[in-house]
Amino acid sequence: MNHHKSPRNGKLYHRLRALLINLNKDLWRIASKIPTFEAEFDEFDYLVMAIEDRRYLNHRGIDIVSIGRETVKMLLRKKHGGASTIDMQMVRTLTNYREVTIRRKLYEMTLALIVNFKYTKFQIMKCYMDNAFFGSHLIGITSASQCVYGRPLSSLTEFEKARLAAMLLKPRPRTPSAEWESAIDARATYAQSRRRLVKNSNK
Repeated sequence: MNHHKSPRNGKLYHRLRALLINLNKDLWRIASKIPTFEAEFDEFDYLVMAIEDRRYLNHRGIDIVSIGRETVKMLLRKKHGGASTIDMQMVRTLTNYREVTIRRKLYEMTLALIVNFKYTKFQIMKCYMDNAFFGSHLIGITSASQCVYGRPLSSLTEFEKARLAAMLLKPRPRTPSAEWESAIDARATYAQSRRRLVKNSNK
């Protein structure tokens, strides 16, 4: 009886082993950045949800509704996004992978699911906001708030918070132009208008 593994099975084993090693490394990296405390969401968090992931509080890292919607748009050859959740964006930020492939997207989804079973939504959001890219030399919301407004996030107005939330999609350039400022103002206004659509399933 032949007990030797076939070349095909050997490749599958090594791929699976490499996947598990990468998952372990990335989960350790994420764990080192996750805050250990709990608190209430700030209005800024809700504004981020309003424009980045409206069902953030109601899914487990993967938004099936958004995936279905974006798939239909793609099939109809309409402009579409990536259906990434805040959880997936946090994973992408901390793992620092920029490869745009289906395999990479599935990997992000897997990590987002695991992270959702390990940590709370507040911890995931806080971790993302502490490490997100807001613009040139601006890493994390604390740095962004101080640089743009010279004040901590807690002292900002709702519109100022909305403008910072808008910078997640349109990071602040080294020398902000009038065009950039206008785009940020428009997206901030949009964030405020969509804020009411964020539903908290825990309430």
